Amino acid sequence: MKKKRIDRDIVVVLISTLVTLVAWVGFEVYRAYTKVVVPADIEKYLTPLDPKLNTSILDDLEKRQQ
Repeated sequence: MKKKRIDRDIVVVLISTLVTLVAWVGFEVYRAYTKVVVPADIEKYLTPLDPKLNTSILDDLEKRQQ
């Protein structure tokens, strides 16, 4: 009788492992198909901005508005 219980436990573990593997592979395939690829010509627009504030340009803009 004890052997039957061990066999049932092994089957439960194997089924749980199989479900986990199928879900994992499914999510990875979905992620691979929905991954966004940035074209090379767009990367030139993704340069970092200079954090320094150019006050002379702000002064010129202020003069234009007056």
